[in-house]
Order: sequence, then C-alpha cells, then structure tokens
Amino acid sequence: MKYFALLLAALIGVSFASPYPKATGVIEEDWRGNLQQNSDYYVSQNPVSWFAANYFCYSNGWSLVAPNSFTSDLLLKGFIELFGLTQNNYWTAGNRLANESTWLWGLGGKNFSFTNWAVSEPVTSGDCLLVQTNTTDILWANQDCAVQNDFICQKTVSTN
Repeated sequence: MKYFALLLAALIGVSFASPYPKATGVIEEDWRGNLQQNSDYYVSQNPVSWFAANYFCYSNGWSLVAPNSFTSDLLLKGFIELFGLTQNNYWTAGNRLANESTWLWGLGGKNFSFTNWAVSEPVTSGDCLLVQTNTTDILWANQDCAVQNDFICQKTVSTN
C-alpha cells in the first residue's frame, strides 16, 4: 500500500509537469538553439495581414523572408522543418501589388527568377505569397493580402 501511494504521487506529479517555462513564454534552448533568438529568422507568434507583417519586419530593420533562389528556399525549408513549424502558413515578401501579372520580392523589389509554386498555383485571386508548410514539399501559394497568417522575417539579407 505504501508503494502504491508513492507511485500514485509520482504519477500525479509527472502529469502536472510542463516542458516549457510557464510565465516567460520562451522556449528553452536545446540542440537546435533558441527559436526566438535565431540569428537568421524571426517567426511571428500572432497571425496578421501581409501589410502588417511587412511593416513589422521593416520597422525592426528586417524584411519578410524572400526565398528567391533554390538555395535560400532550401535553407528556409530546413529551418521550418528543424523547428517543427509545419502547422501554419507563413507570409513571405512575394507579392504582385504593383502589377497583377508580375510577382516581385518586397515592395518595388526584384522580379521572381526562381519559383516553387504548389500545383494549380498561383491562382488569379490573391496578390501576396505565402509558404504552405502543410504540404510535403513546403510549397508556395498566393492569398488575399488581408487574410491573417503568421510570417517569417529575414534578419540577414541573402546575396543569392
């Protein structure tokens, strides 16, 4: 009976244990590093419109992520998979706000020279680009810019 009570107390204690600090909201550092202190990317914790995401990144001296080459797209996919960020879609810098037929990186940025669209994308509606992480290959899609999605800021600008 004594062992049963001890075992029951241990099980109750384990069931109330939390893997994350409660009040801080900061994910503890592990072998991958700390997501919030990553030197390459900032990942939002609240969904916003593309315009709000672009403004947030710009106001911090960053830019919305621009997977503008095979290498930068591969690095972004690796980051998303490494940190298990495959539950949400994320805004990128891609848009066709200036011209309905021309996709650009950022506002007034460079034309796309590399694409990784999902099947049947881009569709005619939706002028902002997001990364769909719920696909096997983490592909691109377009969506109305006012829709709220999470976003990823690029802290360092790639030269690719």
